[in-house]
Amino acid sequence: MRQNTVRIGPDKFVLAQGHSLDDVKAATVAALRANGDLVDMVVYGNKEVSALVSPGVPVIFTSEILDVTEADDRDTGDTSEPFDSLMDYEYL
Repeated sequence: MRQNTVRIGPDKFVLAQGHSLDDVKAATVAALRANGDLVDMVVYGNKEVSALVSPGVPVIFTSEILDVTEADDRDTGDTSEPFDSLMDYEYL
């Protein structure tokens, strides 16, 4: 299982399983080329997030392989079934 993370400025967003990192990268590049725009993501907890990305804001993408025991079966990317976790507090 892979965990994909996007850092936009100081904020960290862990993508939900099944949400394409390549799609987020493409949307981020398009936003930067347009001198800023919103990038939509589905994050861990099956929640939708829109982040404003503009030139001068650092964006970092990481991907790591997790041990199967670290997987969360609730993390499906289905926004009709959101759930809360301690990670929610990172977005505040």
